Amino acid sequence: MAALPDRARPARQPARSFEVVLPGQLPETGDVLARAQSENFTVAARVLPYRIRQHLMAVYGFARLVDYAGDEACGPREGLLDLLDSDLVRVYEGSPRLPLLRAFAPTVHECGIPREVPARLITANRRDQYVRRYGTFAELLDYCTYAANPVGELVLYIFGRADPELTELSDRICSALQILEHSQDIAEDYQQDRIYLPAEDLHEFGCGEAELATSTASSELRGLVWFEVDRAVGMLRAGQPLVARLSGLARLAVAGYVAGGLATARAFRPAGHDPLAVRIRPGRMRMLGEWARLSLAPTSGGGHDRTESAYEYCEQITRTQARNFSYGIRLLPAGKRKALSAVYAFARRVDDIGDGTLSTERKLERLDHTRTKLRGIHRDSKDPMLVALADAAHGLPIPLDAFHELIDGCEADVRGNDYETFEQLAQYCRCVAGSIGRLSLGVFGHPVTGVAAERADALGVALQLTNILRDLLEDRRRGRIYLPQEDLRRFGVTLDLDSRGMFTDDESKVAELVRFQSQRAERWYGEGLRLLPMLDHRSRACCAAMAGIYHELLRRITDDPALVMRGRTGLSGWQKAVVAARSFAGMSS
Repeated sequence: MAALPDRARPARQPARSFEVVLPGQLPETGDVLARAQSENFTVAARVLPYRIRQHLMAVYGFARLVDYAGDEACGPREGLLDLLDSDLVRVYEGSPRLPLLRAFAPTVHECGIPREVPARLITANRRDQYVRRYGTFAELLDYCTYAANPVGELVLYIFGRADPELTELSDRICSALQILEHSQDIAEDYQQDRIYLPAEDLHEFGCGEAELATSTASSELRGLVWFEVDRAVGMLRAGQPLVARLSGLARLAVAGYVAGGLATARAFRPAGHDPLAVRIRPGRMRMLGEWARLSLAPTSGGGHDRTESAYEYCEQITRTQARNFSYGIRLLPAGKRKALSAVYAFARRVDDIGDGTLSTERKLERLDHTRTKLRGIHRDSKDPMLVALADAAHGLPIPLDAFHELIDGCEADVRGNDYETFEQLAQYCRCVAGSIGRLSLGVFGHPVTGVAAERADALGVALQLTNILRDLLEDRRRGRIYLPQEDLRRFGVTLDLDSRGMFTDDESKVAELVRFQSQRAERWYGEGLRLLPMLDHRSRACCAAMAGIYHELLRRITDDPALVMRGRTGLSGWQKAVVAARSFAGMSS
């Protein structure tokens, strides 16, 4: 039932037909069959009768050998594929020469397998010798027709159930398993100059091919991987009725293959959908659990809620990357927590573009692409963040246009803008942080108008001013100065760096500058925190926790300005938890 994974693929070799296999050109039988242990599923479960397991391993051995000839062989691959094709003919004539095809022959004859079914696997590997990219998902599915679907059909022949209706369901499962394998092996495939992510999807997410060679996936590429995995899960669910249509041993075997696919899809979540940084493998216990459920109740769990999956994707980002906001977000009820996680995840993507390593031109292009996608937001989007945001905005008064202000602010960062006056800096803060305050206000369910919107905006400015002070040295090392030039002149500070990357200014003058900015931020907190009485108690607790963590940090900076001269400072995890707990207790009482 399962697509066999594509492994290391050496460079293309010149074609040459031959009838003799030289030593080392094809692997030993035991080496091929041993690879069954590394698949995403159990190829031939021990609970199956011996004869069935023999047939399944014979199919696996043939398919794996073909895959090796097309992907890994050091000799002329086209010639090896010609040899396999010729020996497959001999299987049907009764005189195969290669050991794995001799083992395959009894399965072919006992199960009545037509030659064109296994022959399609050879055709797929021939295609791999010259097709390196796929423009559309339809083209990729056509490839799966040859590379993956025949394996499922062979399994149905083993159980005597290879009728057209069941084969169609099997094809959905096999194509899904192939797509999951491709999603796992993105980096490995790219190293061999093969890309199985459709070009139309790469373009949709604004990803360039070069990103597939990096050690960590970008936010956009992780979103694309989520989409491919989510699509594969939908296909698995669409093919799952096959399990219910089968019975006995056939159901048990096929349920195992579907369970392996579902467990593999689930394994992408803790990895943050980043197959470049993490080797993604299905968990054995989850696989066994899915297998048992499908075997005993094959119609259960058949639905697939991609909106819920999109929210889970955003919540995973929030849990792992929102070092301060996550403490407050946890205090919200489930619906609002999901919505605010979607807001954070999208804002994080924008920030990551601005802070990343791309060229200025490429960053601006990607920000413009993000802005364009935001204008066409809908719940059927391919992008998980847009799916979640569209759903959240459907039920809550979230002003999604505020994201455009965030992008404006990020573009200013990319261009290296500095600020002559505080009024200019305050406008920047409203873009990058006040926008988040207003978006959060909408998540809290409060109309984003009037005094409430102004106070949410002010609280965002206060938090951003705290960020600027906290990151004073780190930002300067990256070539950024946010504090107003008029204030630098006023306190006789340049913020120049020495060879060690430390400030050259007199520490007392920098301390005076920092205290002055801290007092200014305190006034913004004074205005922004007046928002709290306008919110319901859970939203107050969330807002108070997020603001409280930053406010406490500002107090520490005010008490000891030298902290920001030595590097980035912050609260420990337990200190943040204490602030969050106090906020929840205080707002609930």
